[in-house]
Amino acid sequence: MPSAPLNPLAPWHFTGTLRRYQADVLERVDVNGDEPLHIVAPPGSGKTLLGLLLAQRRAHRTVVLTPTTTIRAQWVRQAASLAPDPSAVSEDPEHPGDLTALTYQALSVLDSANPFAGLARQRWLKELEQDGRAPEAARQWLDDLEASNPQPYKRGIASRSRTVRRQLTKEDPERLAQALHPNALALIDRLVAHGVETIVLDECHHLLDHWALVVATLAARIRATGREPLLIGLTATLPSPDDADEYDNYTSLLGDVDYEVPVPAVVREGNLAPYRDLVRFAEPTREELAFLAAHAEGLAVLLRTTFAHETGLAFLIDKLQPEREARSELEPPPEGTEHDQQLAKAFADDFAGSEAAAAMLATAAPQHPLVSLLPDVARRPPTTDESLRLLARFALDRLLPNPDEEARWERIRRTLADFGYALTDRGVRRTRDPVDTMLASSLAKDYAACDILRLEREALGDDRLRALVVTDFAEYGNKSGGLVGTAGALRTFSVIVADTATNGLRPILVTGSHARIAARDADVLVPALEELLGVPVAAAPMLEDAQVAEVHAPGVGAAHLVRAASVLLTRGTLQVVVGTRGLFGEGWDCPAVNTLIDLTAVATASATQQLRGRTLRLDPAWPEKVAHNWTVTALLPPAFPLEAQPDASRLRRKHARLWGLDTDEPSRIVRGLSIAVPTPAQAALRAVVGKDAAASVDALNDMLVLPTRSQTRADWRIGEPYVDREGVSALVARRAESPVFRTSRRASGVLAGALGGAVSLAVAGSGLAWMAGPQVGWGVDVLILAAFVWFGLPVWTTWRQARAQSTRSDETYGRIATAVWNGLRQAGRVADRPAQPVVKEGAPRAGVAPVSIEIPDAAPADQRTFADALAELFGPVRTPRFLLQTGRGGRSWIVRFVLRAGSREQYLPVPSAIGRRREDAEAFAAAWQREVGPCVLHAMDRPGQLALMAQARRGGEDLPAPVTREEWR
Repeated sequence: MPSAPLNPLAPWHFTGTLRRYQADVLERVDVNGDEPLHIVAPPGSGKTLLGLLLAQRRAHRTVVLTPTTTIRAQWVRQAASLAPDPSAVSEDPEHPGDLTALTYQALSVLDSANPFAGLARQRWLKELEQDGRAPEAARQWLDDLEASNPQPYKRGIASRSRTVRRQLTKEDPERLAQALHPNALALIDRLVAHGVETIVLDECHHLLDHWALVVATLAARIRATGREPLLIGLTATLPSPDDADEYDNYTSLLGDVDYEVPVPAVVREGNLAPYRDLVRFAEPTREELAFLAAHAEGLAVLLRTTFAHETGLAFLIDKLQPEREARSELEPPPEGTEHDQQLAKAFADDFAGSEAAAAMLATAAPQHPLVSLLPDVARRPPTTDESLRLLARFALDRLLPNPDEEARWERIRRTLADFGYALTDRGVRRTRDPVDTMLASSLAKDYAACDILRLEREALGDDRLRALVVTDFAEYGNKSGGLVGTAGALRTFSVIVADTATNGLRPILVTGSHARIAARDADVLVPALEELLGVPVAAAPMLEDAQVAEVHAPGVGAAHLVRAASVLLTRGTLQVVVGTRGLFGEGWDCPAVNTLIDLTAVATASATQQLRGRTLRLDPAWPEKVAHNWTVTALLPPAFPLEAQPDASRLRRKHARLWGLDTDEPSRIVRGLSIAVPTPAQAALRAVVGKDAAASVDALNDMLVLPTRSQTRADWRIGEPYVDREGVSALVARRAESPVFRTSRRASGVLAGALGGAVSLAVAGSGLAWMAGPQVGWGVDVLILAAFVWFGLPVWTTWRQARAQSTRSDETYGRIATAVWNGLRQAGRVADRPAQPVVKEGAPRAGVAPVSIEIPDAAPADQRTFADALAELFGPVRTPRFLLQTGRGGRSWIVRFVLRAGSREQYLPVPSAIGRRREDAEAFAAAWQREVGPCVLHAMDRPGQLALMAQARRGGEDLPAPVTREEWR
């Protein structure tokens, strides 16, 4: 192996001025350690320079891997500006330089369709050998399984492939190499022989499957030479644990994030444009609603015919009576306690599933004898989700084992597929819901995009408007059938061209295989495109839509058309670009873009943040640029029979990891839906989702006022100092001027009277006793003191707590926070240390005051655990294992009597992080009793608790749902 020059990147030098956060990263990150580096920074924040300077500090030969050739070229240009000799920088895989920039694709040539299959099989063989089989017997057993029953074999390979992927860096380099093509191995060996020790992974969220395998192989082969490679991962998007594949690859190759440059910091320093996130709601068209209504009716018919049938009825009875003796389905349940014991066991084992079965039995067979023995609250129609889960379990348990039921199995399988569940012999799993597909691709969203363009046009004018409209694909439909029309960028463009609100704007469509313009704009755009592309350009009107013209530019690919569209948009020749996420969602840089209209269905943290990064570049032609990022969401009207609102859930997921100005308090920079939807509009959204007949989608849109860009820019306070610290808090709401818990004025008064009476009796009794003589007096005093401790102290404690709840909400919330933190400590969910909760109550709006609760000195992970627990405690009651009933209990009979007579009941779900074990839930209730006030803990493990659960769900006030708020300061 030829020796590499010692520290060839050491002479490289940057002569400019570093931004504050760039200098902070270089100061805080150690490039000389053995652990990989993982840096998160938004688009436009200077990640390329940062990566080069980190490599320069390491000084060894470096390979940079990028997802596209465009990004690769950016690295080459930047590296050449730092190198004393630009020839030290290469993008030729045959001739590496001191720094070599390549695409991931250059290395990821696979030797098979499933690069993990061979490694997974070897892992399986090893497991069989460890179980006592001889190597030859193990191979024979696997061969026989593959030949005789391929489905279990494929499942075994797939599950072990996932394990291999998660543990890539632990694999032997020779075993890793078996999955790669010889050409890829040759390139890897060439880089290793060249002396590469630093591997820079740009946009490392792309490290999925085979790309991660290639990087792991390269790192393993460098280690095999005795050198320790440094992996530097750079990305604009912090991965979410919900994105399982991405998260696995991050943790296996790059570990935890070492440094995150938050978007707000870059905006505050003036290196990214200030921005605002906005939402437009749409109601599906009449034809789309008719399609969905047919789905709903089909499900209702299937439920009636399935669970009123003898086999389905038996399934429900067995669910509610799991260990009953065999008897006729119409035979009354046994007398005595056996029925109650069986119901209690069913609910203790699976409360939610048994509740669903009880509701289905009461609906499908209301005359069945068991129904009369169920609580009244169980006699309700099951929810859509409960019905689908019951159908799936019934099909697996009763139909699949019976060859005579194949037709019914197929019918249920198809129905479940219509609602997004894949039913197989392994079980049921969530897939892409065709109902969700309908809402995600609704034609109404295209019309909403036109409304947004109208609003932005009115605010900016045609000379300033530069909009990007992004869809998932050029053209797609619902493969299950029934989708009204075909969705995608082609349809969206046609709607924009034809809509009167956008008449006069010049749009262009660019996808991987199409380029289109409005026929009316051909005289302007065809010459402009010819100038930029350098080839003759023609525009032919479409036969099916004469308003739209297809652009023909011989020999010109999509990449050149994208660049031409960028130039024309920057010049103002175009005002609107319509395209797909594949072309415009990442890596496309056009600083002039100031309006994004997101019509995509993707909601992962990486894709959402990348897409919004398209608008954040500074525009030299508009120094005061402010970007607007719109999300279009489709909602079913409240009167529609389906409960599903998947697009509303997607809206929340899209904003879960996005920083922005809080719509209620623009002085705050937070994460979550509140950056786009203010609290009153969130209440209106909940009303639409909750089927409130008085709510409407139009009224919801009317509540969303478009702020001026000048106000948004002022709210960002560009240039002002900042701390660059994140805090996690629970944000709850309460009625202004109302106690936190509803201990009545009467109860508080009676308690005060009881306390005063106790003191008066004690004083009077003591005086009379002393009149009878000292010996009698001392004895009576001792008895009075003992009675006061037993009777008066609990009354005094309860009265003090009730009074504080009426007068000092911050004190009450502080005690609640202490009880929750101690409950989490007891359960081992947070650090075992005392809490110092901070409670801040905001200004009331419409009679509702927001209350922020946090523990600022806790570790970030513990802050989140605590905030999630508080949000769950004050949130709606769903299916908790334990309920806490406040305003009841107490250690003194007078307390219990007064509270029972004078207090209103309130039920709180014990947070799941505390309620997983009974002893932890009991400790939490005891802490509540000490810190907050009397309470009773109820375990939700008996059928009799159904009534209590229903009462708890009906309780509570119409207040905004608690949220976990992440705030940047």
